[in-house]
Amino acid sequence: MLTMGSGTAKYVKTKENIDDMRQGGHILANILTKLRGMIKPGLDVWALEQAFSELCEANKVTPSCKGYDPFDGFPFPTGLCVSINSQCVHCFPKKGVILKEGDLVTIDTAIKYKGFHTDSAFAVGVGKIAKKDQILLDTAKKALDESISLISDDTKVGKVSNKIQKTLEQAGFNVLQDYVGHGIGKEMHEWPYVPGYGNKNDGPKLKSGMTICVEILACTGDPTVVNTTVWETKMKDDGKWVQFEHTILVKDSGYEILTLA
Repeated sequence: MLTMGSGTAKYVKTKENIDDMRQGGHILANILTKLRGMIKPGLDVWALEQAFSELCEANKVTPSCKGYDPFDGFPFPTGLCVSINSQCVHCFPKKGVILKEGDLVTIDTAIKYKGFHTDSAFAVGVGKIAKKDQILLDTAKKALDESISLISDDTKVGKVSNKIQKTLEQAGFNVLQDYVGHGIGKEMHEWPYVPGYGNKNDGPKLKSGMTICVEILACTGDPTVVNTTVWETKMKDDGKWVQFEHTILVKDSGYEILTLA
């Protein structure tokens, strides 16, 4: 459940807050780079979770997702979200699940550093993948880059959301509407919501000093999502799904991507 508020002031970060989030984002980006380098055919996905835990400990950061319990009694079991092919948001790595040539894999996670969270995700093909799957990856990454480029002080959230939707739909893909991006800071999920769809004039205005997560939740067909467990989801039509995400600082005349190596 997102924390909502009537104004933006409480979500504007101080210089010290931003410095801490910048450091945390850099650590997260480096961790994800190392995990990405592990992905290959034959890998047991549990090795990704083990490596993530070790890297968090080495960098003195806390996995934000592990133990997260908005459902009151169903804490998230791992530090990573790992989805393969038609699996969707909030799936998690399990021992004995082996990556195969041609799979599409999404890794999504967040960490807490000095009291502040940063959140990022990427998707990648395993070995040689189908041309249409590569186009999905390229389009989703393009949607991330192009939507982020619109962010600045006084930009309406809808302008970012609309760019995501248009970029994906013009290439023949769809965007999930059951899940959205969000603000981030002392809480992993803060105001405002940042949908991947909608009218460019919708939503609140972003203000300098706010930090948000822009999420690209792209699929090949029907965007309907179904739950397979309390947490885990999949595409109803068994189509492919991928996610890209960055934590972004809104600035007076632009933006800064905090989750870069």
